[in-house]
Amino acid sequence: MLDILLVDDDTAITRTLQLHFQDSGFRVITARDIAGAERTWSESDPDLVVLDQKLPDGSGLDLLKKRRTAGDLTPVIIITGHHEMEYAVEAMKAGAFDFIHKPLDLDELDVVIQRALTQIEYERQHHQAMPVGDSGVRIAGQSKAILEVHKQIGLAAKSKVSVLITGESGTGKELVAREIHRYSDSGQPFVAVNCSAVVPTLIESELFGYEKGAFTGAHERREGKLSVAGQGTLFLDEIGDLAPDLQAKLLRVLQERTFTRVGGHTELPFRARVIAATNRNLRAMIAEGTFREDLFFRLNVFEIRMPALRERPSDIPLIAAVLLEKISRDMHARATRISAADMARLVGYRWPGNIRELENVLTQSLIHSPGNVLNLVFTPLPEAAGTTDGKMVTLEEMEKQHIARVLRWSGGHLGKACQLLGISRPTLRKKLQEYGLEVPEKE
Repeated sequence: MLDILLVDDDTAITRTLQLHFQDSGFRVITARDIAGAERTWSESDPDLVVLDQKLPDGSGLDLLKKRRTAGDLTPVIIITGHHEMEYAVEAMKAGAFDFIHKPLDLDELDVVIQRALTQIEYERQHHQAMPVGDSGVRIAGQSKAILEVHKQIGLAAKSKVSVLITGESGTGKELVAREIHRYSDSGQPFVAVNCSAVVPTLIESELFGYEKGAFTGAHERREGKLSVAGQGTLFLDEIGDLAPDLQAKLLRVLQERTFTRVGGHTELPFRARVIAATNRNLRAMIAEGTFREDLFFRLNVFEIRMPALRERPSDIPLIAAVLLEKISRDMHARATRISAADMARLVGYRWPGNIRELENVLTQSLIHSPGNVLNLVFTPLPEAAGTTDGKMVTLEEMEKQHIARVLRWSGGHLGKACQLLGISRPTLRKKLQEYGLEVPEKE
């Protein structure tokens, strides 16, 4: 039985979570403030900590930072009533495994805890802890779509079956592959091959390796990616671009779990797990005769679909904040905040290039931002912005959509919506009346 330390001064929340955790098979230890949490944490050595950010005698983040500085790597899930993005970024930088917002969604909390348990199980099997900076899944977002991806990552990590990750370009498919690897094979190599980036005539030697004298210029033996991957993970990006003859050879590797170097005769064992990714419709390619059906079934034992950014607009504020903090640090720039108006523009755009395009926009904007607030330099393509029929939307319509999303995200709580939007209650009420949106009853 695993121990959860629950630190919260709200009696109702504590009681609800305590019963929920006990029903799930956990032993629950509770504390109401930082002083009690420090003492209980040291005495009980819990497997997992659920920690409220705001406590009577200080900040839960300060306690987390103190434990991390002391070398404690226990997964910590932060509960926060704040919806501003800087709090989310601060929590992750402090070493939190993840965070969830109030009012609490128990299903969402269960998904986060399941991911934390996957990490705990890995650490126990390998008798070592993950470094602080490498703990937890780093795919930002709290939408249902991305929580489902987190759940699928946890399931895929439990076995060595082949995984196929589908989704548009720029959605973060390689990041999903790396997270699966981290939870299952982090002590082994992760080897990535972009099937569309390598010259077709060289992809075979890149994958299989070659013997000395196999072709002109092969002056010595070279190990291929199949060998280098060892017992870890071989990630085949853009698998849909693999030539038909290579598809057949890869199929044999997956069937026989052996391979031969180019110019060689000795069969060598292949022990790695294969994770493939594509932005193409492989089923349509099968129908067209351009992708092998038998290879598809070998790869598609477990499929994970990465949603497009336009399918999870509520995640854009957090993704943008996390990206901005990282890019700003890398560029030694000052800007770490995005105004509410500019955030509305980001949320209202459909992002045909997904996260990769968002990162590009933020990077370009930082170049033109001498102050602490980002000066958004953003020229969306007319055919990509706004509605699905390709028509442009007005700034007022974008603002209306953004306000409606924020109200849904804040659970209809007017005060939380104001905090997130960065405007006063009278201003928000005026805009709600102006746009014909329902005024929330919650204050």
